[in-house]
Amino acid sequence: MASIYPKGKKIYISWYDFTLQKNMNKSLGLENNSENMKKAKTIAREFEKELKKEKEKYKTLGIGRNTIHYAFNHFLKNNQHKHPKTKVDYMRFYSMFIKTFPEENSCSIITKLSVENWLNKIKQLKMKKNSIFGYYRQMNHFLNFLFEYNYIPMFKINRDVKPKLEIGEKIIIGLEDLAVIFSMLDKAKKSESFKTLIAVLYYTGLRASDLISIKVEDINLRGCLLKYYSPKRKVNREIAFHRDLLPIFKRIKEEHPEGKLLDYKNGESLQRAISRYFDVIDLKDRKYTSRSFRKTFITIARKNGMDESVVKELVGHAHTSTTDRFYNKIDTDQMSKELLKYISVKDLPFDSVTDRVKKIFERLQGKTNKN
Repeated sequence: MASIYPKGKKIYISWYDFTLQKNMNKSLGLENNSENMKKAKTIAREFEKELKKEKEKYKTLGIGRNTIHYAFNHFLKNNQHKHPKTKVDYMRFYSMFIKTFPEENSCSIITKLSVENWLNKIKQLKMKKNSIFGYYRQMNHFLNFLFEYNYIPMFKINRDVKPKLEIGEKIIIGLEDLAVIFSMLDKAKKSESFKTLIAVLYYTGLRASDLISIKVEDINLRGCLLKYYSPKRKVNREIAFHRDLLPIFKRIKEEHPEGKLLDYKNGESLQRAISRYFDVIDLKDRKYTSRSFRKTFITIARKNGMDESVVKELVGHAHTSTTDRFYNKIDTDQMSKELLKYISVKDLPFDSVTDRVKKIFERLQGKTNKN
């Protein structure tokens, strides 16, 4: 039953969560006074109706605490704050999983032998190895949850049964192709926002999701520093940026001193814009994506002698070695010095791609004239 009670200056609601098997409470955000107490009672009555509907639904479906359906709902509640893509991966795995393990059945049917049989079965599917590995990874996450909450006894999957992750080809953008990319920005009549995107991708190597979070007001022109929030690592970060970005950032700050640096709704829209551009300038067959800039930044930086620890810090990788993780603090001054080793756009081999750029431009001009 849902009930309300005052606590300090606020009104709270309390109820019993049937799925989690425990009492819950939450502030209604209402000030504690007689008028709001009436509103709170109305809210509690409506909420109580919804609780009863949920309980009846579970009874009708024959779903008890130990069913796979119940356990997975519990798993989703515990992971409700994860990235939307991660939650999509959970649901994709579950849809595949319940084809073999019906969700109305008890979790007790999930055993070492049945899970290994399931893994051997999905390894036979006509899918990419990394897609199959994705199912295994989410299943492993779900299994660990089941073990933690004692839904099933703990067991260990045979190492030979586990799908293996396939390391894909590292596609790096060649220097001549980089020269084409920068040469065609004006000729293809790309917007200033897109030109900024290309420059920031090349000079920072940051993830698309990181770029989307950068705000103009968090760019420090004097120190050549920028702050951003990394959704993947869930941390606020500050890094140095290459001095070639200084005039670009200065112009943007003069035009609009606040707001998002890049005019893209999300990482997906940014990636689509990059893919369309590569198609226009005849680079589609190279299999380049926005992520290729990240790999290119790391490759060029390391090839030109930039310190590995600094590169990791600049692109936002988590340190893996004990020394780096616990003892090596990379400051922004060190980042700035190391960035001097990175190749400036003006040093790309523009002369060697003159004919390529000319042909691409003539093709685009032909399309324009026809239209």
